[in-house]
Amino acid sequence: MIRAILIDDEKLSRNTLTKLLELYCPNLQIIGECEDAMVAEKEIERLKPDLIFLDVAMPGKNGIEFLKELKEIKFEVIFVTAHDKYIMQALRMAAVDYLLKPVEEQQLMNAVENAAKRIESKKINNNIETFLHNMSQKQQQQELQLCIPSLQGFQVVQINDVLYCEADNTYTIFHLKNGKKAVASRPLIDYEVLLEDANFFRIHKSSLINMKHIKEYQKGEGGTVIMSDDKALDVSRRKKDLFITRMKEVFKY
Repeated sequence: MIRAILIDDEKLSRNTLTKLLELYCPNLQIIGECEDAMVAEKEIERLKPDLIFLDVAMPGKNGIEFLKELKEIKFEVIFVTAHDKYIMQALRMAAVDYLLKPVEEQQLMNAVENAAKRIESKKINNNIETFLHNMSQKQQQQELQLCIPSLQGFQVVQINDVLYCEADNTYTIFHLKNGKKAVASRPLIDYEVLLEDANFFRIHKSSLINMKHIKEYQKGEGGTVIMSDDKALDVSRRKKDLFITRMKEVFKY
């Protein structure tokens, strides 16, 4: 049985989540509810939960500030948030579980199942640190960190260290500045969406590039991009015009 605490300043939200958990997550027991961070810190110390549901946006000390000030995190966290574009991007980059308000049943069951697996294996989700780092870099997209999921776990990389991503069936190969590679167990389309605000552009069905690492563009039917590691990558003909437009936006010429 998973012992959980709900932290949300809105009583209606807590009541709704409680009802959904009772209906769809019978392996979970709610041992406490808190409406602010100060009470939550005391209750976590007293009750020692396996899992907390944490509202990101709360008056006073919000969920992010609350986590940053904790001495240690010995529990799983499922974040609860409204549709905030930046917060959602930071959560996805960190590969942590979150629920969007209003909470959907399937999303809730998936998040609790993922948390249960980590609790059972005693592997607490350390990706929370990546999320907190990303939230502190709100205006600096290239300073964000990305958790790359693999069959063994996760690898954390700096966005600025990624030169380009290469499609490999349902996997994505990250080519890094240090010459190493990281293989993600997610398709390239996922990263095209995730990194769209971090100056990445998909120049070809098999290539997503970090535009900050472009060294040269050579004209042609679609053209060729030379990356900072001297790798030559083709630009598809149908992507050429949009790519040139993005080049002008990024490099201001």
